[in-house]
Amino acid sequence: MGSYPAAVPVSEDAFVTGELYVIKDDSDFSWAIGQLDDYEGVNVESDEMQLYRRELTDVFINNEITPAWIYWYGGNVSGRPEIVSGDLMEYLQHKE
Repeated sequence: MGSYPAAVPVSEDAFVTGELYVIKDDSDFSWAIGQLDDYEGVNVESDEMQLYRRELTDVFINNEITPAWIYWYGGNVSGRPEIVSGDLMEYLQHKE
């Protein structure tokens, strides 16, 4: 999307390589997720466009499946390069 990547859900099996962060103290979750929602443009003013939506999904880590939140991009991605491997860092290395 220019200077930042954007993931969109697809109907076929696909993976996004990323980082999983765990909040160890459950009492910190509401504050932390609120900060992330603000950063990702989930919580918007009435005159702003919501850039992302947060959705619970299954992630694969250490040969196990666990639920985690992902931020899906809500805008138009037509004409943008597709990272077929799902790995942004690999894509950037081969692009240069």
